Amino acid sequence: MLYKLDTVTKDYAKVNRVNLKSLGWKEVDLQKLLSNHIQDLISTNELMTIFNERPRQEEPDILALDKNGDLFIFELKRWSSHEENLLQVLRYGQLYGNSSYDELNDLFNKYLRDKDSNAELYEIHQQYFDLADSSRISKEEYNRKQHFLIVTNGLDQKTVEAIAYWKKNGLNIDAVVYWVFEINNEYFIEFNLYSPVEGLLEYESNTYILNTNYANNEQHTEDMLKEHKAAAYYPGWREKVSKLQKGDTVFLYKSGTGIIAHGIASGKLEKQDCDGHHNYEYYMKLEKFQELKNPLSASEMKRVAKQGFNFRQTMYSISEECTDLLIKEVKDKCL
Repeated sequence: MLYKLDTVTKDYAKVNRVNLKSLGWKEVDLQKLLSNHIQDLISTNELMTIFNERPRQEEPDILALDKNGDLFIFELKRWSSHEENLLQVLRYGQLYGNSSYDELNDLFNKYLRDKDSNAELYEIHQQYFDLADSSRISKEEYNRKQHFLIVTNGLDQKTVEAIAYWKKNGLNIDAVVYWVFEINNEYFIEFNLYSPVEGLLEYESNTYILNTNYANNEQHTEDMLKEHKAAAYYPGWREKVSKLQKGDTVFLYKSGTGIIAHGIASGKLEKQDCDGHHNYEYYMKLEKFQELKNPLSASEMKRVAKQGFNFRQTMYSISEECTDLLIKEVKDKCL
């Protein structure tokens, strides 16, 4: 959520959020914007756009390649996502996942039809990524792997769960979430950058549910309660805590029990040794910490929020509406 600061009252107010559809944008407008500025969406992989959807064709919105020749398939939506979007992008995977180099080269030349109709993809690819002759990939190495990206104005819970399911089963699928804001009749767009290292991108949110790792080490849960902190352990999981910013709300979730406490992130990431390993714990102090005398169970969470939760994830964000419902419920359960 974006807030407008009032320097006089030292307070803030929510900024009005709109969508591209309400502004009269078409999906082709979003497509052109993203294909021309695709580097601004990718935080760890540089991508080279090789194709845009043509009118009245069953084609993906954007096809792109990374320096290894992996194919990235984009499905764009100018309004909020639905789980059906995943079926659409997977359909494009069936159609283009087995495309040979020659077929990709043909698509690339269609994309460049107004620029250079005789371009050779592997030559442009080498120049684009500044690859030495010894590093240039062969034609056979193109499209060995596919990555699926849903670009959408917000995420709904069912889409999050569907993406998590496919990722768990080995599919390279993620979401790039964007939001459009109106401030004094001017419009601004914000993107949640895609990074393969980070895995599933989250809701726009400043509230998170953190699994206390009770199933693996009971002492970790006790430490969080005693020291009023949110923590995660070991490479691949501990980095989740670094997402927290000052003022974020964090619910501590204990496996088999439910939400046991909540607090406000201090914004200061700290590290310490854990289980005999150097800096294996990332943690952040939680202010206004409150422990629940009666935990809010998983079934109660689902009932209150009227939705499911991905309890297996180390840390995940939840929507503003879900936050309000949980906060209201846990107030009477705090010590």
